[in-house]
Amino acid sequence: MKEEKKLLKEDINFLEYPNWTLSRKKSVTTYNIKKDNGTYEVISPFGLPKHFDKIVVYFLLYKLCHSKASSYTLITSRYEIAKNIFGGNHFGKNVYDRIMRAIKRWKSIAINFEGLFYYGDGYTIRGFSVIDEYILRKDTGELIIKFSESYVKQLQETTFYKLIDFEQYKILHKASSARLYELLCKSFKARNEWAINIQSLAEKLTFEKRKNAKLYYPSDVLRYLKPGIKEINKKTDLAIKFEYNKKNGICLFKKAKKQSQYMPAKSSRLDKSKMLVNKKQAFLESFKVLSQEEQDRVKDAASRDQFLKYLTKEDQIVAYMAREKK
Repeated sequence: MKEEKKLLKEDINFLEYPNWTLSRKKSVTTYNIKKDNGTYEVISPFGLPKHFDKIVVYFLLYKLCHSKASSYTLITSRYEIAKNIFGGNHFGKNVYDRIMRAIKRWKSIAINFEGLFYYGDGYTIRGFSVIDEYILRKDTGELIIKFSESYVKQLQETTFYKLIDFEQYKILHKASSARLYELLCKSFKARNEWAINIQSLAEKLTFEKRKNAKLYYPSDVLRYLKPGIKEINKKTDLAIKFEYNKKNGICLFKKAKKQSQYMPAKSSRLDKSKMLVNKKQAFLESFKVLSQEEQDRVKDAASRDQFLKYLTKEDQIVAYMAREKK
């Protein structure tokens, strides 16, 4: 039986204007964009949200939007969040701590906008928050999250939105892929081609400029852009063709038809379980025959991966080696 898609409603303004950043620096607490139609600013004293933080809030918004209760308060647990992001059933303290850091960042974030937020709405000065309050009860594991009423109302009532597939979004391991996916979902809402100057694109993607540089280096942008497009094409329903004109600096994205892929016959749950155990054992055996230098390299690379580092050491090795084999 085909699994139901986990779709959530995202305001197009928050796809156009980022509320998280690709920056790897812990000290980044503000991000600003100045455009003809206004200024946009994101502030957080605990550091701006990053890729993993956005995955967490997307799951929370999905759960809130599909809750039968008409409320801005969500009751969940760190276990439920981890299970929906990583899969599996066993998670360590480091996973739970990282989830709480994500929620802390969304609690602290402030978004300020001055200008034309919606066409036809006139010139306004607006302020947004995302989460107003959170409570973790360690004795029961219950996690209570109260979202900003104005923020949730905007998501519920806006006609200027795009549906995001949480399951597709969370498997984009590259942060640049995830941010580009958001932009493409917005840009392909009512058209099949999107042209944008590479400088403007880099700003929307929240790329960092080289030290003391006034403009982005196109080669730096393309270095992350092309692998991002490849991952999106491979893992999501989007199929993108990309062209870059060096003379005028224009990036052209074209929506293509997704080629159907062969789907093998479904095996029983027991068969799948046996296959997973066998595959895991095979990767572990492959790891054991590596030289000590290669084993150390795999361990180090897996532990630094923003997704794999929250798994057990053994599962880190298995997941990393499975990815390298592809």
